[in-house]
Amino acid sequence: MKRLIILLFPLLLVGCASEDYSYVVKPVDNEVHYDDVYLIMGQSNATGVAEWRFLEEKAPDIYVKYVSSNPNVLISYDVDEHINNHFLPTKFGLGNNETFFGPEIGIAETLSTYEEQSYIIKATYSGSCLQNEYIDKDGKKYELYNRFVHFILNQLEYLRESGKNPRVRGLFWMQGESDSVNYLNKTYGKALKQFVNNIRKDLNEYVYGYMNFVDAEISTKSMYWVHPTQINNAKNQFAKTNEHNYCIKTNGEDNNSLDLNLKTTTGEDPNDDAHYDSLSMLELGKKAGEYLIK
Repeated sequence: MKRLIILLFPLLLVGCASEDYSYVVKPVDNEVHYDDVYLIMGQSNATGVAEWRFLEEKAPDIYVKYVSSNPNVLISYDVDEHINNHFLPTKFGLGNNETFFGPEIGIAETLSTYEEQSYIIKATYSGSCLQNEYIDKDGKKYELYNRFVHFILNQLEYLRESGKNPRVRGLFWMQGESDSVNYLNKTYGKALKQFVNNIRKDLNEYVYGYMNFVDAEISTKSMYWVHPTQINNAKNQFAKTNEHNYCIKTNGEDNNSLDLNLKTTTGEDPNDDAHYDSLSMLELGKKAGEYLIK
């Protein structure tokens, strides 16, 4: 049954004619202080399988800073069954294991230049498939989606109970590799729309203005991803549907694109043709941060 929702100005109702995605867009109050929160979700290149030891030579300033920590950006996480329910300073070792890092390092670097204090909630699962584990093209939610939304809401409530005023500014989504290997590539765009509409609705209590959705292309250089072009086309097409949707180009196709390398390309791991190397992961996170704060 469709719900009838009556709103008074200045609140804005966002909805979809064919589905009940209706939610209230609450205006930003410029007289109120918000504690900005940014989300990371996706599979292993969101989790992070980049080895931070390589940055000692390749990016020594970043290495020195995050071997310790960045207290200006606090992070909590549910990453591949590793859960931290309290916020701690962002540092290396929050990827697939303690030797790895993910996009949180680059994102934290970008956020630090704009904000005195901000927060990251990271909820990722390596190898996860959008349409079998998050949500499908018809809007059916799966266990992983529900688990991560529950975790994120709990962390936001934790901040509120700690005297903060959390506001979700944006979500960085690095996923699509698992959907590229079979027929699911054909319906990825429909499922992505369902995912974004639903998560904006489910987190709406903590959104003022709009929540940016920042996507990124998957690599076209890996031998594992069978249909990367189809996935990336769906990502780029979806980004054009809303001014608060973005897709980072990652395959060096033009001057506006990043040209990210896999670990096999740079020799950081000759056996890993699925994951970004250390500099590419750092660059990806920095670029994601730029879009998240728009």
